[in-house]
Amino acid sequence: MNYKYYHGTSSIFLASIAEFGLGGINPNLKYKNLELLKYLSDQGEIHLTTNIEYLKSREPILAMARQTDLEIDIPNGNNIFFNYRHDGIYVAFTRERAAIYACANRYGSEILDYCIKLYKLLKIECKDFRLPADLNLFGIEKYLDYEQMPILVEAIGVKEEDLETENGREASHILNELREIIPTLSKRERFEKLQFINFKILKPTPPERLKFYEIEYSSHPKYLDFEWTMTKIEPDSNIFNRNTIP
Repeated sequence: MNYKYYHGTSSIFLASIAEFGLGGINPNLKYKNLELLKYLSDQGEIHLTTNIEYLKSREPILAMARQTDLEIDIPNGNNIFFNYRHDGIYVAFTRERAAIYACANRYGSEILDYCIKLYKLLKIECKDFRLPADLNLFGIEKYLDYEQMPILVEAIGVKEEDLETENGREASHILNELREIIPTLSKRERFEKLQFINFKILKPTPPERLKFYEIEYSSHPKYLDFEWTMTKIEPDSNIFNRNTIP
């Protein structure tokens, strides 16, 4: 059984994915978004150490800038490890997980989201703050007030050998385990088991094996009343041409 996989993003990246495929371009590397985040996080550690808004997001920002894991304690006494490595493009095993990512990240990218947040905070703290041109290839100022649309990308026909786990192992051992246990799980057990399973794609998935959906949602994924629906985007839709990446 071959599974479908899902990627949450925004309309900022839609046209690029439709043209080059999923994983055809990694904007975090090509446009130096990750290097820009590292620079901005260094500036945050200098200028924002007493800023409440910065401190709320400081741990994930630093983990992302350092490209490492972040361990979070949860109320039941267990720990959850979040992967903040962006050396590739990742897909979720479930549609719900990808939709949550798309709705939780306004700009469709954690790195871009934090770059813009840090830039806004630094501009308030340091009136003359400027972004270094050699790192700001993406031109993040263009998106400060951008009204993006959450997008769900469905990837079909991805080979198991073209996937690896977040810790760098072959995906096949997890997928074989899932084939055995999924039929035995209740709906709730399935959600709890599958919601944190993500894979890095090792080869771009070509456009002809992708489907695109616009997401509409209410509330926020962190709240219990969060709800979402999706509508397929047809190839001739104008959304493919609006406010795309450089």
